[in-house]
Amino acid sequence: MAKSLILNRVNGTNYQVTVPTDATGAETFAADFLEGEYAVYALGTTQGTDTETEAWDVQVMIKNSTSGVKAYLSLLLKSNKTEEDLFTALKGKTINDVLVDECFILSMKTVTF
Repeated sequence: MAKSLILNRVNGTNYQVTVPTDATGAETFAADFLEGEYAVYALGTTQGTDTETEAWDVQVMIKNSTSGVKAYLSLLLKSNKTEEDLFTALKGKTINDVLVDECFILSMKTVTF
């Protein structure tokens, strides 16, 4: 099944919408219905496996200590990853307009599928 992600920015706020259509259909939907800027990402090929039996359900606060700007992320991590792996992966990246230099794990629990 075709699937596309639309990233939408209105007045400095980011939104995302997933639609069950190809890139052309998503472009049409965005042009007809969404305000502001948008970018469409269509699912091409998939990688990895969806048969993972265990993972980490993580809630993270990322922050830029200079500007004080922060954002919250919800992630499903591979079960073999640690807190330090996550911190290393996030630091120095810009996510949701936050240049990450501090990370705080709010919740990290094992989930089984």
